[in-house]
Amino acid sequence: MSFGFVVLSHRVEDWELLARLFPRLRELGDVEIALHHDTHQSPVDLALVKRYGVRLLPPVQRTRWSHISKVFAIIRGLECLFRLPKPPRWYATLSPTCYPIKPASVIADRLDRLTADFYVDMRRVDFQSSGLELDKHVEEAVVRRTIGMIPFISRRGQFYWRPLRVRRPRAVIPFGEGFRLYHGSDWFVLGQRAVAYLLDLNVWEHPVVQFYLTAYPQNRSQPPSPVETVIQSLLGNASQLHGQYRNWHYIDWRGTTDWHPQVLTEQHWSELLESDALWARKLDLERSAGLRRRLDADLLDAGKAHLSAR
Repeated sequence: MSFGFVVLSHRVEDWELLARLFPRLRELGDVEIALHHDTHQSPVDLALVKRYGVRLLPPVQRTRWSHISKVFAIIRGLECLFRLPKPPRWYATLSPTCYPIKPASVIADRLDRLTADFYVDMRRVDFQSSGLELDKHVEEAVVRRTIGMIPFISRRGQFYWRPLRVRRPRAVIPFGEGFRLYHGSDWFVLGQRAVAYLLDLNVWEHPVVQFYLTAYPQNRSQPPSPVETVIQSLLGNASQLHGQYRNWHYIDWRGTTDWHPQVLTEQHWSELLESDALWARKLDLERSAGLRRRLDADLLDAGKAHLSAR
C-alpha cells in the first residue's frame, strides 16, 4: 500500500512544523510527498526538502486565503503524484499545522481497509434555506456580489461597515439542478479513481473554476472559499464515484468566529485519544508544544516501539 501527501505552505515558520511532520509521514513506509511552497511569500528550505525526499512543486502563483490559487496548487500536487511511474493508492491533503494522532501502523492499516473513492467532510448546499448559518453564508456569497461597503449602526449602537450586495445574473452561477453545490473541508483523503476523475475533467476550464476567475477579477478573498467548494462540488456531482462525507481529521471549530479552527493544546488530549481520526489540526509551534510532546511520547513513539517488539 502506497500513500501520497499534498502539502501547501507559505510561511517561514512552516518549516519548523514541516521538520516535525515529514519524518512522521515517512514512518508510513512507501510514501510520496508533494509540497507546494509559495516562494512569493517566503524562501524554500532546500535542505529539509532534500533530507526527506519531498517533491517540490513550482508555485502556481501567489497563494491567498480563500482564493482559487489554492485549488490550483492542490490539483498540481495531486497530478504530480498521480503521474509517477508508481502512483500512490491514497492521496491526503495536509497543512504544516497537521500532525498524526495515531501510530504509523494504525494509519496504514486504516487506509488499507478503506473502500470508498473519496473521503471529504462536506455537505450539499441546496439553496433551500436550511436555516444553518453556514449554509446562509455560502448561498449569499454565490448568488450575490459585493459592490461596496456602507456605514451601519447595530442595535447595540456599535458602528461597523456593512457590505452592499446585489444579485448576480443567474447565467453566471454554475450551481443548480444540473450541477449541485457542495461545501466542506479542504483536508481530505482521495483514492486513485477520484484523483483520475479530477485530472480528466481539466479543472482549469470547468465552469465552477471559471466562475471564480470571472466573478472575482481582482486578487482578493473569494467567498465562498474555493478550496471549500470546487473540488467538493466536482466530486459530489460525480455519480460514478462512491464517497463518504468525512475526512479522518480531528478539527475543533467550537466557539470560533474568524473562520479558523481552535489551536489544539493538552486540553484536547482526551478527545484526541477517543477520536478515530488519523490526523489533527491546528497545532501551533509554541502553544501546542506540550500536546505534541505528549503525542510523540505516549502515542507515536510508543506505537513504533510496540511494532519493533513484535
